[in-house]
Amino acid sequence: MSAFVFALVCVIILLIMPKEGDKLHQLIAAVFRDYFVYAPVKRAGRLLTQEAKTPDEVDWSGKLAENSWKEPFLPHREKLFESRRGLLETKGEQPPVACLGMNILDLKALTLFDLVFGNDVYYQNRRQKILVIGYGADWPNSYKKSKVFSHNFKEDALEHVSFDIFIAGRKSGEPVFYSGSAAGRKLLESCRIKNFENIKFAGAVAESGPDKRMLEIKGKLERSADHYLWNNLDQICLACGKCTIACPTCFCFDLEDKVNPDDPRRDRKWGSCFYNDFSLVAGGHKELDTVKKKIFFWYYHKFARIPKEYSYVGCVSCGRCTRTCPVNIDIAKNIAKILKMK
Repeated sequence: MSAFVFALVCVIILLIMPKEGDKLHQLIAAVFRDYFVYAPVKRAGRLLTQEAKTPDEVDWSGKLAENSWKEPFLPHREKLFESRRGLLETKGEQPPVACLGMNILDLKALTLFDLVFGNDVYYQNRRQKILVIGYGADWPNSYKKSKVFSHNFKEDALEHVSFDIFIAGRKSGEPVFYSGSAAGRKLLESCRIKNFENIKFAGAVAESGPDKRMLEIKGKLERSADHYLWNNLDQICLACGKCTIACPTCFCFDLEDKVNPDDPRRDRKWGSCFYNDFSLVAGGHKELDTVKKKIFFWYYHKFARIPKEYSYVGCVSCGRCTRTCPVNIDIAKNIAKILKMK
């Protein structure tokens, strides 16, 4: 083969090879073909995590949606079992689901869920059928700019979160692909995406140990019961519970038994420590009987109890609670006040 012919062949190959942007389109098309898709979608001027019926609906701005990704993983109401001549566990037929475009902060929240519900058969049955595709716009610069409580940007961030595929957006327009599981690798390869990096999950907690910033907050919050902050918030907070619904790491739930003879069953449904019946026990006693106790309990759960039990953050700094609060309680400002404690 002459040098001219060889060069001509190389040019033709370069022209017909799919570019990275084309590969992304192939991947997204395959996801919509084979999965029920949740994604960030703009509706009536709002960015929400919802069902997306077509690829054109997906928002690729990289901004956080108003609501979290909890619903696919821990539905607001889920049937656990029914009672018909004995207890029958629900074997719900869930179609393959893809969560497309999860921000790194939401991936951190999912990683916490995977820890908390590691032995929960209902969660695990659902989780195994969900394909998780993360996305970072202008990665990693967008994450470096995130104001997180737990740490500044770390180069190994993707090694400590759960995902199947991560798409790293670039200003150049050519994304970089990462696989985080066998399912992710298989899908990338089926879309003729071979230039990707395999990321092996190294556990939620880094080898260097629990995050020092997280431990600092934990230590001060554990000593903050008499801090003036809680009295101030007691006068402001409406105890509406909107923050817990918006929060991607709130996982409290209630078990509800239905005695309807036509449908006897037990459901799991979202709960909130701000609701009046959350700490209600037999005899009418209620531990969380004031707003002050409720809001302190919520902060303590996020910044002290979860770090103690899992050595992992209970708040991923997404700011959804602040944005949804009707009286503008700012969690970042409150943690800053706690950190000023001597």
